[in-house]
Amino acid sequence: MLRKPFHTIRQKLMALLLIVTILPIATSMFISYKATTESVTREAISNNNRLLSLGKTNTLNYMSNINQKSLAVYNAMNVPQSLYYILEHGMEDEVFPNDLTDVIRNRNLLKDHLYNIFQSVSEFHKVRLYVVKQNTTYLLWADDLKVGRHPEPLDIETTKAYIEPAHASHNYGLDLKSSPDDEQVFTLHRPIIRAPSDELLAELSIDVRLSVLASLNAQLYDSGKEAFYIADSEGKLVLSSPIGDKGTSLGVQEESEKTPDNKEKEPAGPGTALMDTILLSGEDTGHFEWKQDGFDGIVFYDRIVTPFMDWYLIKQTPYQHLYSTANSIAKLNTVVGAAFLGIVVIATLIISIRFTKPLLRLIGYVNKIETGNLNVSIDIETNDEIGLLARWFRSMMGKINHLIMTEYRLEIASKTNELKALQAQVNPHFLYNALQSIGTVSLQNGDTKAYSLITSLGKLMRYQMNNMDDTVELRSELDYAAAYLELQKQRFDTTLEIELRIDEASRDIHVPKMILQPLLENFFKHGFQHSFEEPSRLLVSSSLLDEPRRLILTVSDNGGGMDEDRLRELQHELSMAGLQAASHRKGEDGDSGIGLRNIMARLRLQSHPESTMTLSHAQPHGLSITIQIPLEGGHET
Repeated sequence: MLRKPFHTIRQKLMALLLIVTILPIATSMFISYKATTESVTREAISNNNRLLSLGKTNTLNYMSNINQKSLAVYNAMNVPQSLYYILEHGMEDEVFPNDLTDVIRNRNLLKDHLYNIFQSVSEFHKVRLYVVKQNTTYLLWADDLKVGRHPEPLDIETTKAYIEPAHASHNYGLDLKSSPDDEQVFTLHRPIIRAPSDELLAELSIDVRLSVLASLNAQLYDSGKEAFYIADSEGKLVLSSPIGDKGTSLGVQEESEKTPDNKEKEPAGPGTALMDTILLSGEDTGHFEWKQDGFDGIVFYDRIVTPFMDWYLIKQTPYQHLYSTANSIAKLNTVVGAAFLGIVVIATLIISIRFTKPLLRLIGYVNKIETGNLNVSIDIETNDEIGLLARWFRSMMGKINHLIMTEYRLEIASKTNELKALQAQVNPHFLYNALQSIGTVSLQNGDTKAYSLITSLGKLMRYQMNNMDDTVELRSELDYAAAYLELQKQRFDTTLEIELRIDEASRDIHVPKMILQPLLENFFKHGFQHSFEEPSRLLVSSSLLDEPRRLILTVSDNGGGMDEDRLRELQHELSMAGLQAASHRKGEDGDSGIGLRNIMARLRLQSHPESTMTLSHAQPHGLSITIQIPLEGGHET
């Protein structure tokens, strides 16, 4: 026969031991990992917010310094040799110069002003001045001033300073023999306005090496593992420090190398979805989880807003990098946990086998006993509970062998007793038949009274001789009581009056056998008073009551009764549970085993556990015994 999984104690024990060891360890590792990652996340958010705030401050200070250098154009506005004065009065006019000396002097003066701006900050790469009136560009680069006139006037759309995002350095449209280098720069463009009007005099452009922003923000991220960007509000890239070595970034569009016409494309900014998420947040600083374009981690951002720039510092931290420490701890815990689990599994197997081996041996002994071999030698001598069980089992088998022999002897004795009982039944049957013969003779001789008494005595004997039924219909019990009372009436004649009030519907109710006759006998033994002045009266009644349905039997007399203390004591004893009450005192209210307590016990055992017997004083004197038998949920048939 195939056994179900985990059917044996060994399998259950192994499963239990594995569960109670593996589950706590695995749960502990999981909770530890989750707590560590949550703690790392909270710490990372706090640290990155501080770092971005620091980067924002550094970048803002640097850009404000660049802005201040560009405002040097307006220094000493009314001094004839100032840059603003030269632009305002057209002294840079080289179309109709007063003489060649003026041209050289003015150009050198322009170069000095531009050179001062160029030298003010080491990261400046080029300084360019475009004069609107002359449509001429002056480009200072590597200590050399280049001058060129444009074919068409340049369109300058704004009168406010602004930052041009990262791009490759170029010559601003001048046709120079030297080609522009590949230096990556960002440019501050500042229009120069004739005060107090809005007339545009020129535009000053300062190219700043992009590497300065990288240096300022190098401490804000872990290069190669985290990505850092500076982008403007339009999503154009100012600075890019992507993850990896190929120049591409997670969450940021890939930069193209060159277009088919061999022109450098502007580097693409952060992905549209990422920038939209930042812009739609409505917050100047914050963070959010991001999983797109191959990136899975947290994005941190902070905003820098000035009159000439609107930048976002953006940092991408992958979960893989963020949780690297937690993952290392988790791997270490996993290795240690796996080692301990291996030890636990081996220990579990050893314990399970050692623990269940004696049980399996005991099962083998039981199987031998099941075949009928009761003399099996159970050889298990351990000091634990299994050894104790084996010793008890040996003792039990000895007792079973003894009981089997005893039962065998009792069975032989029982057969002998049955034979003797059959022989003993001859006498009662012979006596009953003899009474029937005597009654017949009395009736033949006209003595009807003797016949009636002999018939009543015969009914008593037949009722008592029937040992087949424990419960009988109430009519049988009443017939037996009537026969008993008829004999007593003959004995006491006119000093005894008997009244029967029987509800005909109650005659079919089953009741325990011999519950009325002991009550009647109790009256003749303890309550009957032989007096010609006041005859003794005995009332036997039965009735059926509804809600709840129950049978009421009452035996009432006008005899000597019972004193109050004894009545309460006996009533208390009758209220006890059936068998317990039946095993208590005996003799005062009936013979051994046939008294009131015996009746109460049989009522509760054979009819209904809530059957009651109530003793009370009859009026004007005497004793009344009332039996109530519930007829629902008991043993009614």
